[in-house]
Amino acid sequence: MSDTTQEQRNAFENIFSAEAARWHFHDTKDPLIRYVRDRRLHLALDAVRKLAGGSIESLSVLLVCGGVGGEATFFANHGFSDVTNTDFSENALDVCRHRDERLKIRLLNAENMDLEDLSYDLVVVQDGLHHLPRPALGLNEMIRVARKAVIVLEPHTGWVAKAIGTDWERHGNAVNFVYRWNLESFRQLILSQLLDSPKSIRVIRLWDHNSVIHKIASKFGSGSLGIFIAKSIYACLAPINAFGNNFIGILWKTP
Repeated sequence: MSDTTQEQRNAFENIFSAEAARWHFHDTKDPLIRYVRDRRLHLALDAVRKLAGGSIESLSVLLVCGGVGGEATFFANHGFSDVTNTDFSENALDVCRHRDERLKIRLLNAENMDLEDLSYDLVVVQDGLHHLPRPALGLNEMIRVARKAVIVLEPHTGWVAKAIGTDWERHGNAVNFVYRWNLESFRQLILSQLLDSPKSIRVIRLWDHNSVIHKIASKFGSGSLGIFIAKSIYACLAPINAFGNNFIGILWKTP
C-alpha cells in the first residue's frame, strides 16, 4: 500500500470512528430523504435492466468504497440477496456489520482488490472513486472484477465543476485530487482494458443536488407533497441535463 493510500486510510478510519447513530440517514424511512438519496441509484438500475433485457436481482453485487454500507443496503432492500460491501476502513465495516446483518463485508483497497477476475456479477461505486489517490486504477479494478456490469456514480467534469467545484479534497494529512468523469474518459478507459470484446457503454449526465433539493422540498413536508416538489425541480432541470454536474456510467459486458 502506497504512503498516499495509507494516509487516506488513516483519515477515513478517523471519520468512521464516530458512533453508528451518525449514519442513521442510510436507514431512514423518511420518503423524501429516500427519494433524493436513492434517485441516481434507481436511474442506474433501470438502465442496467434495459441492457440486461430483464430482471437483474439474481446478480451478485459488490459495492466499492462502500463505507458503512448505505448503498449496499439499498441493493438488499431492492431484492438483491447476494450483496457485499467493501471499504479499506475497518471502522466503516464495523459500523456496516452492526447496521445491516444481511450484508457481507470485505476489507479491500479499491485500487488493488484482492479478488480474482470476474468475481462478482455487478460492481458498483457511488461517490467513491473521486476519493482515491488514483481513480483510474479503481475503475480498472472494477472492470476486472465484474462478470457482467459496472455502475459508476460520480461527479461530472464540465464548466459547472470548473466554476464552483473543488479540485482538492483534504482529510487531515490525506490530500487527493477530485477526479471528475465524462463519456470520453469513461469510454477510453474501458476500451483500453477490454479492447474489442463485445460490450455496451451507457452514460447518463444529469443534475443532482440532493441536500439542496431536500432543503427546499422539506419545507412542504416529507410526504407526497415534498416528493412532488423535489421531482418537479428535477423535471425543470431535465432539459439542461446535458450540462449537469453528475455522471452515471454503465458498462455491460455483452455475452
